[in-house]
Amino acid sequence: MKNMQHKKALDLIIKKSRVHFYKPIQIAEILFHSRKQPLDLRDLESYRNSSKKWRDQITQRLIGRISTSSQKFQDNIFEANAMPPHLLAELGEFNKIHQGVVEAYIYKSLHYKLKEAVIRYMKLLYTLCLPL
Repeated sequence: MKNMQHKKALDLIIKKSRVHFYKPIQIAEILFHSRKQPLDLRDLESYRNSSKKWRDQITQRLIGRISTSSQKFQDNIFEANAMPPHLLAELGEFNKIHQGVVEAYIYKSLHYKLKEAVIRYMKLLYTLCLPL
């Protein structure tokens, strides 16, 4: 992996992601589908709309919700300052070579983010329940 730009872009998206993890999950599902079937990740229009459906199917299962953000906000994941198609294509090649390791990395990150959120919530509940 001589150029780590795609990894840095992914890590930034994960870091900025809210607890629902819509954008990282969308990336994971794009990578999964491109690993299982031919998909040109440099051609955004070939997966832009489908990837939202894939993401929503997974988030509905995992967290019981789907994204209700505007189309513009949902699509900014593919902008130059996030994960543009050329970086996604590089990430996709790495993911294929390593049998889905990037997908696993994203979902492991989701696991940690949810775990941290639960711990924060439990601490809040604990402080609210303390007698004065």
